[in-house]
Amino acid sequence: MDIKKRDFLGLAASAGAAAAMTAAAQAQPARAAQGGPIQVSQRDMVNQNKQPSTVDRNYKPRRLNKVIELWEDGQPIYYQSSGLGPGVDPYAQGVKMARSYMDAINVEYEHGAIDFIQLREFMRGLVDGGPTASGHRTPAVFVETCIIGLDEAYARANSWVIEQLLDCGVHGIHVCHARDARAIQVLSQMGCRYPFEDRPGVANLPMRGLRGSSAGFAAQIWGVNGNRYCHLADLWPYNPKGELIFGVKIEDTIADLQAEKTLSLPGIAFAEGGGGDHGYWVYGLSVMNEDGTRAAPAPDKKAQFDKAMATVIGLCKKYNIRYLAGGSTDPNAANFVHKVIDGGQMVIESGEDVAIMGREYSKRKMPV
Repeated sequence: MDIKKRDFLGLAASAGAAAAMTAAAQAQPARAAQGGPIQVSQRDMVNQNKQPSTVDRNYKPRRLNKVIELWEDGQPIYYQSSGLGPGVDPYAQGVKMARSYMDAINVEYEHGAIDFIQLREFMRGLVDGGPTASGHRTPAVFVETCIIGLDEAYARANSWVIEQLLDCGVHGIHVCHARDARAIQVLSQMGCRYPFEDRPGVANLPMRGLRGSSAGFAAQIWGVNGNRYCHLADLWPYNPKGELIFGVKIEDTIADLQAEKTLSLPGIAFAEGGGGDHGYWVYGLSVMNEDGTRAAPAPDKKAQFDKAMATVIGLCKKYNIRYLAGGSTDPNAANFVHKVIDGGQMVIESGEDVAIMGREYSKRKMPV
């Protein structure tokens, strides 16, 4: 019998995906079956399990996304990277990270090799290793994606990557080099949203969402049915019921020119100045000595850099966006965790020692 070309390609794709999943499973024979028991020895992620003195031992989560819940309570969140990479079993890593000190986990695909199967396995491990001590199904996971905010045409051509990442069950997207507001509009409004125009109390945006039916795997990761996933998978805080967070990096001198236009867009939850990349653009190669040390930048370059960072912080405050930067336990450091909390910083990249100190200072109630 004849087989239409489209049907044939669909069958081939399904077979390829099944083979990849089978290979991944065979390569990790020691893992527990999905939904099966997890051995305590697998939960060996470094975690002091130290609770703030103000913790509520009877705490009950009210949202799926742990990060949004903390922000709604006026609490900063603490995150670090996923640890995924060559030679790392993504499922086992997910199990280990499920009860780490982190409120959120950053999957770094800006420079790390993007791998949708790896990400799905990591998310599956988080579920099997959970729930968190706070009662959430998993920590929040956001992907620092290789798709940048270059321009509108580029964003439209690459929006499929955003959909694929969300279909893995993650809770957020972080876009690097947010240079063009139209590009960010495409990636957030089209790439992250469903096309529904009848969300109660939520005004329609200029660009209609492109996510399609259905994100079955993502719904399983979230522990909801497919219909409920469609209700929840929307951008917070634009949609108060939404459980997805979208962030941007204003991290080069071209992005600086459109910073306000970009950060005023609806649906952006967090942002940063991208100090590392911004330093490349402003300071130049001359500060990077070949012996691995860093030279002091010229005073005018340092002033330009500081102004760019201050502008992003100011715009975040103006548009109620949570600012992302690092934290320190050193009282003499500019980013001492007490100082940044007092300054309104709500996303803190840090190790566990900083998180312990910060949670105590902000009198957090949610268990770690």
